[in-house]
Amino acid sequence: MKKSGEKKRRGALLMRKLNEFKYVYLLMLPVVAFFLVFSYYPMYGIVIAFKDYRASLGILGSEWLDPLFKNFTWLFEQEYFFRAFRNTIVISLLKLVFCFPVPIILALFLAEVPFRRSRVAIQTVMYLPYFFSWAVMATIVFSMFATNTGLLNNIIAMLGAERVKFLTEARWFYLILLISENWKNAGWGTVVYVAAITNVNPELYEVAKLDGCGRFRMMWSITVPCILPIIVVMFIMQVGSLLNAGFDPIFNLYNASVYSVADILDTYVYRLGIASGEFERATALGLFKAVLNIFLLLGGNALVKKLTGSGIYE
Repeated sequence: MKKSGEKKRRGALLMRKLNEFKYVYLLMLPVVAFFLVFSYYPMYGIVIAFKDYRASLGILGSEWLDPLFKNFTWLFEQEYFFRAFRNTIVISLLKLVFCFPVPIILALFLAEVPFRRSRVAIQTVMYLPYFFSWAVMATIVFSMFATNTGLLNNIIAMLGAERVKFLTEARWFYLILLISENWKNAGWGTVVYVAAITNVNPELYEVAKLDGCGRFRMMWSITVPCILPIIVVMFIMQVGSLLNAGFDPIFNLYNASVYSVADILDTYVYRLGIASGEFERATALGLFKAVLNIFLLLGGNALVKKLTGSGIYE
């Protein structure tokens, strides 16, 4: 009887909460429906990784593999898989080192601009490249770095030096990729950090001024510690997506001449699935990457929480 009464009280409390926030839940329904239809429902397709997939038979009609992990075994035997895996890690780490801090630095300096109109103008210029597709950005990059017609090579030729094959030599690919990534995304990446900086208590700066602190000292001792929780969360999210080196920029910028350093897991999946029609092997590779990303996210969160005391999961 006691347990029954407890259940009734919980049920009544739940119904009261649902009734109290019913309009909030109604607003959530389209979002929930979107994720159910476009994110969770298609997940049953991962069974392709364990099947001898035939389009004529469909996903459920195709036969299960024997052994079950045959597609994964095949992947781990391929030289191209290890090349793509290595390139993915290298590119992701380079982005973590050379792209992740840029929005933070830009946001810190943007917050120091004294005049609102100037700040808005600078923000607009910084944000604009984000709204261009990577196809447009790649066209701009090609017009800058092309061997025979590129602006940079035309300047080099005018100075009497030999033209450089920026787009077809592997040693230049990472530099071009990092410049393009920062150019396109750094400005938009400042949005989160600028919002966090605006929430810093202004009284902290006033006290620091009375103590004789300059702008850089206040930036380092007040602003950075106050936005550190946001930085930690964004860092964990990027570590958790370490195997997502970015399909769009690489697909639009790379070519066969730079496959040795530019071919990543995502482009390898594209070639296996779309170009070659080996959907089951492409699915196996995608599933392998997703599972590894989950472990990276949890591991990165645990490490950062141990070092800083805060993480995604408190």
